[in-house]
Amino acid sequence: MKTVTARMPVRGGQPPRPMPLANRALSRKPWVGRSYAHLVLPVPHLDDRLRDVLDEAVAEAGGWQVLDEEGDADAGLPVLRRRWRHPAGDCLLLVVVGWYPLVVTIGPEGSPALRKRRGQRRLVEAAQAAGGLTLPDADLDRVLTQCRLRWEQALAARQVIEEQRTWLECRFCEGCGAWSAYGVLHCRGCSRRFAPADDADRDERGRVAAEETARAEERLAELGSGEGLLPDWPAPSAPAGPRADRANRVDRPDRSDQADRRPHRGHPERPPVPRRTSR
Repeated sequence: MKTVTARMPVRGGQPPRPMPLANRALSRKPWVGRSYAHLVLPVPHLDDRLRDVLDEAVAEAGGWQVLDEEGDADAGLPVLRRRWRHPAGDCLLLVVVGWYPLVVTIGPEGSPALRKRRGQRRLVEAAQAAGGLTLPDADLDRVLTQCRLRWEQALAARQVIEEQRTWLECRFCEGCGAWSAYGVLHCRGCSRRFAPADDADRDERGRVAAEETARAEERLAELGSGEGLLPDWPAPSAPAGPRADRANRVDRPDRSDQADRRPHRGHPERPPVPRRTSR
């Protein structure tokens, strides 16, 4: 049997060692894909603060300006896209693909020319500085599936807040079934003066409603910040967007005697959110 002697390569006696995972993350480009980037950010949606950050970043890359800013969103609805245009005619596009937390795709319209790639780089760097994380294509479908589930949980939390707002702002009359403002002494339906037992019942219902509202607000903050979506993200130092975001901030109720509410007959298991009416 013929024996073959294995020879080492002439250059380099040892095979190259694999790069540590930490170094791989540092060596990655600030965008993924060939001409686009997927990012997840620790905010529930594309709010005014984040839009200003992105606008300023891309403007510093060479005169990019927001295109059709008023048409980016309908009144009262979240922003779904953002476009920037260069004086030379090139355009960059941001599309929202997920909420709670915010997931966006950024890329050029048309061919990825050098000017567009530079503008895209500035957008991605600004998003990363705001706590964002780039996503590879392989992870996008899984993240969007989780975002859909988290969106449903966010809707449920908001529903709890709206339902409990009734007990924070109003009191219920067991006698006639009318709703009155929280601090009034007489029922607006039957003019009966509320007894001390009625006040105690109102205060207890208000206490329970305040606790459930606080839990729902905390859950909204967790969903909007992306907590639990990806391991080791968001980082503790990343800006907690939803905790400072007005979209998740629930105004404290007005318990003044002047608050007016529509009377509601019956004692429902879940009282509806009262509506203001003119006298």
